[in-house]
Amino acid sequence: MNRLSMRLSLVVTILAMGALAILLAIEASRVYRDLAETQQREALTEQLRFIVHDLRGAFEGKARELATPLTRDSAFLAAVRAHRHDTVTRALERHARALTATSSATRLEKIYVYDAAQQLVGAFADGIEARAARQGGRGSGIAGASRAAALPPCQSLQLQFARRNPAEADKPLSGICIAERNPYYAVVLPLGVRGDTGSLHLVMDLAPNLATAENALGMPLALAFGDGTRVYRSVRWPAAVDENTLVVSYSLLAHADSKAYMNLSLARDVRAFNARLAETRRLILFIAAIVIALAIAIALAVLQKTAIDPLRALTAQLRKLRQDERHLGQQVEVRGNTEVIELGEGFNEMTTRLQSLYQNLESLAFTDPLTKLPNRALFRQRLEEALAGARRDHRPFALFLMDLDHFKEINDTLGHRVGDLLLAQVAERLRQRLRQADMVARLGGDEFAVLLPGLDTRHAAMAAKLLLQALHDPFNVEEQNLSVGASVGIALYPDHGVDLHTLMQRADVAMYAAKRVNDGFAFYDAKLDTHAPSRFTLLGELRQALERREFRLFYQPKVNLASGEVTGVEALVRWKHPRNGLVLPDVFIPLMEQTGMLRALTPWMLDEALAQSHALTQQGHTLTVALNLSARDLLAPHLVETFAEQLEAHGVAASQIEIEITESTLMSERERAQDALARLAEMGIKIAIDDFGVGYSSLAYLRNLPVDTIKIDRSFVIGMGYQEDNAAIVHTSVDLAHNLGLDVVAEGVESDDVLRRLHDLGCDAGQGNFISRPLTADELQVWLRQSSWAQNKKSPARGLGRAARR
Repeated sequence: MNRLSMRLSLVVTILAMGALAILLAIEASRVYRDLAETQQREALTEQLRFIVHDLRGAFEGKARELATPLTRDSAFLAAVRAHRHDTVTRALERHARALTATSSATRLEKIYVYDAAQQLVGAFADGIEARAARQGGRGSGIAGASRAAALPPCQSLQLQFARRNPAEADKPLSGICIAERNPYYAVVLPLGVRGDTGSLHLVMDLAPNLATAENALGMPLALAFGDGTRVYRSVRWPAAVDENTLVVSYSLLAHADSKAYMNLSLARDVRAFNARLAETRRLILFIAAIVIALAIAIALAVLQKTAIDPLRALTAQLRKLRQDERHLGQQVEVRGNTEVIELGEGFNEMTTRLQSLYQNLESLAFTDPLTKLPNRALFRQRLEEALAGARRDHRPFALFLMDLDHFKEINDTLGHRVGDLLLAQVAERLRQRLRQADMVARLGGDEFAVLLPGLDTRHAAMAAKLLLQALHDPFNVEEQNLSVGASVGIALYPDHGVDLHTLMQRADVAMYAAKRVNDGFAFYDAKLDTHAPSRFTLLGELRQALERREFRLFYQPKVNLASGEVTGVEALVRWKHPRNGLVLPDVFIPLMEQTGMLRALTPWMLDEALAQSHALTQQGHTLTVALNLSARDLLAPHLVETFAEQLEAHGVAASQIEIEITESTLMSERERAQDALARLAEMGIKIAIDDFGVGYSSLAYLRNLPVDTIKIDRSFVIGMGYQEDNAAIVHTSVDLAHNLGLDVVAEGVESDDVLRRLHDLGCDAGQGNFISRPLTADELQVWLRQSSWAQNKKSPARGLGRAARR
C-alpha cells in the first residue's frame, strides 16, 4: 500500500481546498453574472415602463394643451353644436399647428371632434408636424376629415367615454388601441361642461414616437405584436441576438375591449460587461493560484520547521534503534509546535525506559539469576566469538565443562535452598581463580562451563587443577560445612574441534570420563566417545522436543488377578525422537529432573491423561488412570489447585485418577510430601507407592501416609521365576500390605507362570508385557474391545484362566 508523506499530504489537502475555493469563486461569479443580468433586466424593464409612461404623459399633456383653448373658444364650441364641419376643421388645424410650433416632442396623427350625440363633427388627419404633409400628402379640410372618418381608430375608447357615469364625464379617458395593424395611443377629452358639447378625440401613432424615445435612451427599440408581427424595429437593432446582447421586453395591453397586445423590446449590448466579468474571473483565478501557492509555500515552511524536521529526526533515530540497540537512551533534540515537542519528549522518555528495560532483559537473558554468572545463551555467543577470533588469529583456547559431584544428594537431603547457596559460593570461587580474559558460565543445574583463551594442553591441565583446588576447601552454608568435588572435561581448539557443537559435545564426553579417574579432570579422547547422542546434545533436543510436542503418552493396562478384569491403566511417557524413534523415560527423565524441564512436561501429561480418562468413560470403560509424579512435581506450590482445575475442566472424577510416587520421592522431604499427599487424598485421588522394595522406606512409615496401593518393583517380580528369595520378598510384601489395608500391584509380569504365582500369593493386580505392552490411546481402545482380558469385564466368572489362554 502506497503511503503519502506528510508534505505531500499537506500539498494535496491545500490544493483540494484551493480547487474548492476556485470552484466557489467561479460559481459566485456565475451567480453574480446572473444577478447582474437580472438587475439589468429589471432596470431596463423599468426604463421601458418609463418610456411608455413618458410618451403617455407627453401625449396627454399635448392633448390638454390643444383642448384647453378649444374648450374656451365659444365660436368653436358653437360650430360643434351647429355641426359646421369646415369651421371645426379649420379651428383644429389652426390650434394643432400652433401647438406643433411650440412643441414637437410628440407626434399627433389624428384629431376627431364628436358632438354630444357622438356624431363626428370634424377631423384633422394632416400631419401636425411640418413633415406630415411631406410624408402623406394628405390635405386639410373636409376631404381630410372624410378620409379620417372612414376608419376612425379607437372607436371602442370613444364609445366607453360616451357610456361613462355623468359624474366622471369631465375626466379624460386614454388607452392603446389597434387599427389597421397599427398601434395607437388615444386620449378622449370632454368639450363643454361635463362634455355637454361633445368630445375631442386625439390619436398618436406609437411607432414614430418610439424613434424619438430611442434617441434619448441610446439603445435600440422594437415594437411587435404578441404573434411576432413587427411594427417597428430600430435600424440599430442587432442582426443576431447572442450572449453579448441583453433583450428586455415590456408588454403593452390594448384597450380593454381589444384582446390584442404588443411587446416593446429594448436591446442592450453587454459585451463590455461580459468582458469585464471574464477579466474579473481570470483575475480571481490568478489571485487564487497565487494565494494557493503562497499558502502551500508558507504551510510547507511552517510544517518543515515545526513538524517534518523534528519527525525526520525522530524517524532517523528509530532507524538507528532498529539497526543497533546500542542507540537506546540517546536523546533527540526536538523543536516545533507543542504537540511535536511533547512527542519528542515522550520519545526520549520512552527510549530511556527502553534502554533500562533492555539492559534488564539482557541481564535476565544472558545472566544466571542465582550465581550472577553468564548463562548458557551468553556463553554460546562468547564461544562463537572466541571461535571466530581463534580462526582469524590462529590461536588455541580451552573449553571446560564442569559438573559438581554429589550435588544431587546435597540438594535432596538438605533442600534446594542449601543447594542454591552452595552453587552461588562455587561460582564465586571459580570467578576469583580465573583471569580477566577467561569466562565462566552456569549452563544449568550443577553444570558450569569455562572458556580460557590461549591455552594449550599443558596449561589447560594446570588451569583444571587450579579450579579443582579452589573447590577443595569445604563450603560453609548456613552453619554447615559441605565438601563438594567436581569433574572437569576439557576440549581444545583446534585439536578436538573447530565448531561450537563439536567442542561442547566433546567436552561433555570428557567430563563423564573425568568422573571415572582420580585426577578429577580429563581431556577428550576419541576412544571414549562411543555413545550418541551425547548428554549435551540430548539436553538441547529435549528442549526442542517440548516445543515441538514430540512426547507421547502410552497406556499399560492393569488386571485384577482374582477376576481377570481390567481395572486401570498406567500412563507412561515416551519421546518420539525424529531420528532415533521412541526413547524410553529412563534415558531422558533424569536429565529433565536435573534441569527442571520436567515441570513443563508434567502439566501436559496431566492434561493428556485426563482427556484419555474422559474418553474411556464415554466409551463405557470405568478405569483408573495412574500418573507418575517426581519429587519436584509433588512439592510444587500449586499442585493440588492444578489437579482440581484440570479435573473440573475435563469432567473426570478424582476417584478415577491415581498418583504413583517413588520411595525416594517420599524420603526427600517427608513433611511436605506427606502434606501434599494428604491434600490430594482429600480430593479423592488414589495414592500408590511405585517401585516398592528398592528404597529405604518401611511399611510402618507408610501407615502414616494416605496410601491406597503399593506397587512391587519389577526387579523382584521378574526374579520370581528363577529365585525363591524374590518370591519370598513379594509374598512378605503382599501379606504386610494387606495387613495395613493396602492393595498390591505387581509390575513386570512377563510370563504366565509369574502371573499364576502372583495370583496364588494373593497379589491383587498385575501389570506387564504378558498382559499388554504399553499402548497408544487408539491402540488401547482397540485392545479394550478385542482383548480376552477386556472380555472378562463382561464374564468375570471365567476369570484368570480364560485370560491366560488368550
